[in-house]
Amino acid sequence: MDDNQITPQFIEAMVDRVIDSLTQKLEQLDISIDYLAAALLDTDAFTVGATQKTRGRAAPKKRAPHHEL
Repeated sequence: MDDNQITPQFIEAMVDRVIDSLTQKLEQLDISIDYLAAALLDTDAFTVGATQKTRGRAAPKKRAPHHEL
C-alpha cells in the first residue's frame, strides 16, 4: 500500500473496524463474567445481566435511611 492510499477516510474506517472488534470481545468477556458472578451468587447469568442493566455495574447497595435526632 502506498502513502497515497492512506487517506483520512481509510484511517477512520480502520479505527472503526478495530473499535467494533474490541467491543465484541468486551461483550463476550462481560457475558463470561456474568456466568461466573451467577455461579458465586447462586443465581443465573440472565439475572446478573438484567440487574447490571437496570442498576448499573457498580451500583451501591441501598442504605438504610438516615434519621436525624
